[in-house]
Amino acid sequence: MLVAIVIYNKKILELSILKRSFESNTDIFIYDNSKLPQEVPTIENVNIYYEHDENNSGVSRAYNQAYQKAKELNKELLLVLDQDSSFKLSFIEQYTKMYSVYKNDYIYAPIVCDEKKTKIYSPSFMRNFVGKIQSFENFVYEETYSLVGKSVINSGLMIPLEMFDKIGGYNEKLKLDFSDIYFIEKYKELNHKIVLVEVYLKHSISGDEGLDFDREYNRFKYYCSACKEIERALDASAFWSSTRRLLRLVLKYKRLSFIKIYFEYYLKGKEI
Repeated sequence: MLVAIVIYNKKILELSILKRSFESNTDIFIYDNSKLPQEVPTIENVNIYYEHDENNSGVSRAYNQAYQKAKELNKELLLVLDQDSSFKLSFIEQYTKMYSVYKNDYIYAPIVCDEKKTKIYSPSFMRNFVGKIQSFENFVYEETYSLVGKSVINSGLMIPLEMFDKIGGYNEKLKLDFSDIYFIEKYKELNHKIVLVEVYLKHSISGDEGLDFDREYNRFKYYCSACKEIERALDASAFWSSTRRLLRLVLKYKRLSFIKIYFEYYLKGKEI
C-alpha cells in the first residue's frame, strides 16, 4: 500500500500521522502544493516520496500523481489522506482485513465524523451536488454500504489500483471542489456500493470560515468554475449548488459583487 497525503503551507513533520512510531516499513507519498518546497525529514521505517508543485494544481492532480507513484512501486492499493486527517496507523490493519475479503471490486472508506461524534460528514446524503451530514446517533453501519443518494469524501479512501484505472482517475480540472464527487460518481457507474471500514476518522470540514471577504470572494471564483466543469464532466446540473452558495455569500456579506463572479464563472463559463 502507498499512503498519499496532500499538503498546503504545512510542514511535513506537523502531519499527525508522522507523529506516531512506525513499527513496519511504510511508503508515504507527499504532494506539496505550497509555493516553496521543503526539506524531507528522515523518519525511521518510513520511505517518503516527495513531489512539490509550486503552481498549486490541486488535489485531483495530486492523487493522480500518487497513483502513478503507486504503479511505479508495484503497489496494489492507494490510501489517500489530506493534511487535516487524524488517521491512526492501526486503521490500516482494518482496511487490509476488509480488502482480503472484498478485493478489487470496491473502494474502501472510513466513517468521517466530528470530534464529539455527533455528526457524520462521510458518508453523507447527496442531492444536486449538495451534501447533507448524517446524525451520528441515527447512522446505521453496513459493511457493504450503498451510495445511492449518497457520497463520500476523498480523505481516508483506500482505492485498489485496478479500480482506480477502471474509473480513469481524478478530473484534474476539479482542483478542489467536487474532486471527490466526480471520482465517486464515476465509480458508481461500476459499483453503487463501497466497503465501509468501521473506523472513525475525525476530520474538520470547511464551512463557515468567519468573516473574510477577500478570501471567500476569490474562493467563489474557483467554486463557480468547478460547478461548470462538473456539469460538463457528468452531464448534470449544478445550478442549485452554485446558486445556493451565491445566496449564502450575498446574505453573509451584504454585498452584491458575488453576483458578478457567479455570472462570469458559472453562467458564462469563464476559465480561471
